[in-house]
Amino acid sequence: MIFKNATICDKDVFLESDIQIKDNIIVKIDSHINDNDEIIDCSDKIIMPQFIDLNVFPKNKSLSRKNLESLAIKAKNGGVGLLILNSNTNPKIDNEMVLEFIKSINKELQITIKPLISSLNNDEKLVDISILHSLGGIGINLDSNASPNAIDKIAKYAKMLNVPILVNANDGLGGVINYGEMSAKLGLPARNPLSEIKEVAKILEVAIFYNIKVVFQAITETRSIHLINEAKKINPNIFCEVSIHHLLLNDLACNHYNTLAKINPPLKDKNTQEMLLEALKNGKIDILTSLQCACYKSLKEQVFNEAEFGIDAIGNYFSLIYSHLIKANILDLKTISKICSSNPARIFNLNYGEIKVGKEARLMIIDTNVNSIIEDTPYNQNLYGKVEQFI
Repeated sequence: MIFKNATICDKDVFLESDIQIKDNIIVKIDSHINDNDEIIDCSDKIIMPQFIDLNVFPKNKSLSRKNLESLAIKAKNGGVGLLILNSNTNPKIDNEMVLEFIKSINKELQITIKPLISSLNNDEKLVDISILHSLGGIGINLDSNASPNAIDKIAKYAKMLNVPILVNANDGLGGVINYGEMSAKLGLPARNPLSEIKEVAKILEVAIFYNIKVVFQAITETRSIHLINEAKKINPNIFCEVSIHHLLLNDLACNHYNTLAKINPPLKDKNTQEMLLEALKNGKIDILTSLQCACYKSLKEQVFNEAEFGIDAIGNYFSLIYSHLIKANILDLKTISKICSSNPARIFNLNYGEIKVGKEARLMIIDTNVNSIIEDTPYNQNLYGKVEQFI
């Protein structure tokens, strides 16, 4: 199959070219491919690697066939071809039966879902990480407020198996909104910035000592980003993930007790949002996430303190990025491809995320001339760019 007249874009190239694919592998990239093969015209379209999202939950964190099928459809609409599923679901991803269940559903989906392993079960006991990894657990979830003994054992497993740890850096002391003027105005319990920063510092020392691969999930504090980038000078396999929503929104969206803007971790103030965008432009952020965590409408329509955390926007993920980061000239598409495709693929040693001969052809066709609308989120606006098709 030959895709002709496309603009191809990955972390290294942005140019007009044809692409030939055989048996789901890219076999040729050239300006004029004339082999006797099926031809698909992609004039005025962009071909990019599908995005990889390392930080998603099914609806209401409930692990069911219906929820995973719905999540897969939304992800495809948003340009995400591989979902890394958080393990803190109901039930937790902490046993062989749950992994087999996810594996069986994968065969029916148009995208791929790979689960993380919950390092501790509901009784706070260490699970058999080796067995769960052999059954398809692609990495290890770690809550940073686990006991020191548990953290040490989990790090040793990661070292032995050569798998990444994906860290939720939070001390667990609570808070439903950012610490600042908005929390004072609304009279809501706030989350202290130290709840993240000191946990990042702690796990960084573990990552450096054991020289293991660690991803810090949904980071919101600029101090945390600084610490992570300093630690990379010693261990380059440390990665900083930030959600698209913390780059595009701030806690003013929570005004009037708007629970649509109640996400975890909480949105930051406008000054911090601007500093996060600056860190993104300066290459200090390695990965973006949609932070997908939809919940039932009834759980959002409660008083702010009791309403569920979460946002349902993965179906508009590419459009949000294109509208607010590309059209605003904050980043170019090559950089977006690096942090949404190439970097995540590199973390898990996957043979895709780039458009190169020999790579798996997990690609998508983009039409930047199509508009869409996002609703029932803190955005409620017109967006630009649409994922037209997965290859």
